[in-house]
Amino acid sequence: MRFLQAAPVLLLLLARSAGAQVSGNLILITFDGVRTQEFFGGLDTVIANADEKFHGIYRPERLRADFWRATPQERRRAVMPFFWDSMAPRARVVGNRALGSRVTLQNPHRFSAPGYLELLTGRYQPDVTSNDPVRYPHPTVLEYARARLGLSQEQVAVFASWENFRFYAASREGAVLVNAGYDSLPAGVGTPQMRDLLRLEQRALALWEGSRLDAFTGAMALEYLRHYQPRVTYIAFNDTDDLAHNQRYDRVLDALHALDGFLAELTHVLDSVPEYRGRTTVILTTDHGRGRTPADWSDHGDDVAGAEEIWLAVLGPSTRGTGEVHGGPVIEQASVAGTLLFCLGLDPRAFSPAAAPPVPGACSGRGN
Repeated sequence: MRFLQAAPVLLLLLARSAGAQVSGNLILITFDGVRTQEFFGGLDTVIANADEKFHGIYRPERLRADFWRATPQERRRAVMPFFWDSMAPRARVVGNRALGSRVTLQNPHRFSAPGYLELLTGRYQPDVTSNDPVRYPHPTVLEYARARLGLSQEQVAVFASWENFRFYAASREGAVLVNAGYDSLPAGVGTPQMRDLLRLEQRALALWEGSRLDAFTGAMALEYLRHYQPRVTYIAFNDTDDLAHNQRYDRVLDALHALDGFLAELTHVLDSVPEYRGRTTVILTTDHGRGRTPADWSDHGDDVAGAEEIWLAVLGPSTRGTGEVHGGPVIEQASVAGTLLFCLGLDPRAFSPAAAPPVPGACSGRGN
């Protein structure tokens, strides 16, 4: 396994004066179906030590060498060293139930489409009851932010591994720029490197039809950020969910480790682009959790206990960065939408009076 070297960290949190600023830019990132157990504790021995039929670990000795450590804090750092060393200390990280911090879903379904619509619209949408490729009539914060900030389509961009995001990202086709699954790019948009990636991704077979590998999604997003500097970007990864459904616990940890490498690359880009340096908020979360036991860790849904348990991290120029939050109110997935808008200087209540409030402390310079 190749461990990526962390870039030098100026990061995103340099505005620390008493009158902290709102963000000029916002990046939302989701890791599909990543459990709180792995995010906060790394390798879960309850799963790894179970019968092989439950976890599908190919080489236990390799997994142990890479990810086994004596404590949960050391194990999570082995899986996500950049996040826990360089990002978490400056962020607000919520959802570690061992510390009395909880993040949960409003929607009762505990699978992807209801979760993504909840976090993009600020509330549970009762008509979202399947993962079908359907465009819903509920405006999302992405299209709302574009309208209120007077941005072009290219300035609100979505890069997603799962093709269904071409429908979920906005209530109207063309409201924001979307590159999802094996989509092409709009005419006139793209660089030579992006076009090369579009060709290569056609040859790389993902686990499930309708979803490209996360490596291509991340590379496309980073190239777009370098060349177009969008104000609002949503990057939706999917490998962790597909690998879990295939009951490959070892590869889930590998995928999460690779996503940590993406966070290091993203930080390097943000530090190197003047429009982003010190002016960008990052929100990192997931769409749903999974089961807690060897028999159901790979699954989720309304009948799977634990699939409602999620996590969330926010860091930016006005984040009250305290690392992991101990205790505090229960945070809902729906709060992602309000947090995104609040950090951009917009009023979530004007978007939707029913939207959940922003995460406390996410944008402390704005009074929350």
